[in-house]
Order: sequence, then structure tokens, then C-alpha cells
Amino acid sequence: MNVIAASQSPSKKMNPRNRIVLIATIVVLAICICVAIFFDKTKQAAVAANPAIDVSALEKTVAANPTAANLLMLSARYIRLNRPSRAFPYLKALIKKDPGNASAYCDLGVANIMLKNYKQGIDACTKAVQLDPNFQLAKNNLQWGIQEQQKVLVAINELNTQAEDKKDNAYYTLLGIYYFQVGNYDNAIATWQTGVQKFPVNSIVYYNDIGSAQVIQKQFDTAIINFNKVLSIDPNNQLAKNNITWAMSDAAEKQN
Repeated sequence: MNVIAASQSPSKKMNPRNRIVLIATIVVLAICICVAIFFDKTKQAAVAANPAIDVSALEKTVAANPTAANLLMLSARYIRLNRPSRAFPYLKALIKKDPGNASAYCDLGVANIMLKNYKQGIDACTKAVQLDPNFQLAKNNLQWGIQEQQKVLVAINELNTQAEDKKDNAYYTLLGIYYFQVGNYDNAIATWQTGVQKFPVNSIVYYNDIGSAQVIQKQFDTAIINFNKVLSIDPNNQLAKNNITWAMSDAAEKQN
């Protein structure tokens, strides 16, 4: 009797069918928990990888309270979104407010390097390291900028060995861009001016590029003249219009 009683006791031995059902229930529950965790982590990763979700809120925050921390946070968001040009106004405002802010110069350097303005990026990162000699991120970004600049210098040397009969429209356009990227604006302008003479059909591109280099050199009046040359050829050229606005804005900022 004791044996029979023991075999019938649910605490000692379970019906095989019930056991299978229990195991299946546990497996399903475990899968559901894993799926829930996976989707939660996926959602968190998506939010972390897409800071655009709070850019609008940050812009409103900066407009209401343009502290150094808020300006830096918003500019960093734009950089993470791969929209470095949008970070410039906020970084410039921050540097004007706090000229000793190493993080602002570091981010300004990153934004410029992303846009292949290597000379400006290197200068900004150098300033960040000068302000904070222990700023390792700024040092890393400085090294990054120097490495990228070196690649362009190699490309310039290769182009300068090009045979004369191979120097077509693309050659002058690209060589000027490379000079611009490493901060050799005089050579960039001279290269593009040669391009205008040899390939006037592409003068719109050349005049916009020449004017851009002149804005960087703070030659605002001359730059605007070149942008207007573009508009005389193509009155609807939006890039030239934007460049004129840029030149006038920088000129006004310099006066202030």
C-alpha cells in the first residue's frame, strides 16, 4: 500500500502528460520573457543611436536657456546625427560666451574634420588641447585630423605630377578642393581661376568655390562679387544665394 500510495502522490511523481504540459508552459514563458527583453533593448538601442528624437526639444531648451551645457549638448547631437554644419552656430555662440571651453573647441574640430575642413579642424582641436593638456578626446581628434590631412596632401602631390594633357575640368575642380581642405586657400583660388579660364562652361562651380575660399579668408566683398557672377549666369542658383548670406553673416559678425 505504501508503494501504491507513493506512486499516486503528485509531490513525488507527476503524470507524464501533465509534466509535458508544464515543461512546454515554462519554455513558452521563457521565450516570451526573452523576446520582451530583446525588444526593450532594441528600443533602447534605437533611441541611443537616433538622438534626433530630442533635437527639437533641445533647440527649444537652448532658445530659452542658452547655457554652455545646453549649447554643447545640442551641438553634440547634431554631430552625432552627421549634420556637423548645423552645430557651427551653437559652437560659435558657446565659444563667444566661454572662450576657455575646451569641449567647444574639440567639437568644433570634429565638425570641421567631418566636413573635410582639415586645417580648421586641426586648429580647433589644437586649441582644445592647449586649453586642457589632459583632454585625451581632443588629442585623439587632433591625431585623426592630422591623419586625414596627410592623405589629402599625398593626393595633391599625385595630382601635381599629372601630365599637362590630362589636366581636364575634373582635375582643376578636385585639386582646388584638396587645397581648400588642407587650408591652402591661395592655391585653391589660383587653381579654380585657372579652371575658369580653361573650362568656362563650368564657371558656376568655380566661382562658388572661389568665393567660399575668400569667405574663409575674410575677403567678404570679393567673395560676394564672385557669388554674384554665378547669379549673373544662373539667377536661381540657390548655392550662390546661400553663400552670399553666409558671407554677409560672417562679415557682420566680424564687425561686431
